[in-house]
Amino acid sequence: MRKVFKRFISFFLIPITRWYLRKERSYTYKGITVNVFPGVFHPGLFYSTKFLIDFLLTQPIANSSLLELGCGTGLISILSAKHGAHVTAIDLSQHAIENVTANANLNQASLLIIKSDLFEKIPQQAFDWIVINPPYYAKVVRNEAELAWHSGERFEYFRKLFDLIGNFMNSKTQVIMVLTLGSELEKIFEIGESKNFKFELVKERRVLFDEKDFLYRIKKN
Repeated sequence: MRKVFKRFISFFLIPITRWYLRKERSYTYKGITVNVFPGVFHPGLFYSTKFLIDFLLTQPIANSSLLELGCGTGLISILSAKHGAHVTAIDLSQHAIENVTANANLNQASLLIIKSDLFEKIPQQAFDWIVINPPYYAKVVRNEAELAWHSGERFEYFRKLFDLIGNFMNSKTQVIMVLTLGSELEKIFEIGESKNFKFELVKERRVLFDEKDFLYRIKKN
């Protein structure tokens, strides 16, 4: 069933989503409205963004430094800022950077927004929180719109992530990543563990059929 579901996502759901997002859309969650530019991941069409938000807003993020890797529309970053966090929002996609900038202005949210390939252009520092809704699927990234979906044929996104993330952590940093059962979890775990990181399950939620989303806390061994 899971293989069928992954095939359904790859061949039908993602193309349908891209078709739907050929025009600008709007989405409201927890009192924050964001506009979704064409080609940017829509935070309302899949549960992962809401799953992360619902967890974060139960945590003591006020007055903390929070980094969102791959911010997309900026919904997570904006809500975190509205709850008192000092937020750095980064994305590799220029469309996403323009989108989060517009949405931050729309919601009068103070964010530091940086166009960066993961940590490449982030000033050296240790964050209190790092939140990640990564590209799950091991496929070649052929264009900017696929950055939110594909991690590279050899999981290049995750390899680079775990090579660098330790430089932006200290012993108290909370790294929270959302993953889905439809991604190749064991391979992602293997990559992280090879760099001396461990994954602690925080929460899980059934999504559709036997598909589930998971929140993991990532710690340095």
